[in-house]
Amino acid sequence: MREVAKSMLGFSWAVSLFGVQQLAKLVTPSSESSETTAAQFDEATRVVQGFLTDTIAQQFRAGDEWQRRMVDTLCDAAALQGVDARRLADTLDPRPFIETVDARQVLKNSMDKVTESFDLLRRQVSVN
Repeated sequence: MREVAKSMLGFSWAVSLFGVQQLAKLVTPSSESSETTAAQFDEATRVVQGFLTDTIAQQFRAGDEWQRRMVDTLCDAAALQGVDARRLADTLDPRPFIETVDARQVLKNSMDKVTESFDLLRRQVSVN
């Protein structure tokens, strides 16, 4: 359990620093293009996505699609490129994403993981 906690914290720290590094590349003169930076983010996302179960991967895809539509719409609005108020509202509406995600399954998966963690902890305590 201790090693899992260390690994989880290390992963979170690495992802945070990766995000800071990529952001710094965008705001400082660099030899890398924004396309290269985006490709690096996409590659990191693909690697992590490879570890997701089918259910969680489906939820990831639904959320990712909604986020990408939202960014496109907001960028179009900021650039004043053919902004259609109805399209903007439809894109920012989280209901399609929420309808795709099965909240019961998310809760069940979370509770299963918590239960597994406590069972593992109990076994470790009883061994020691």
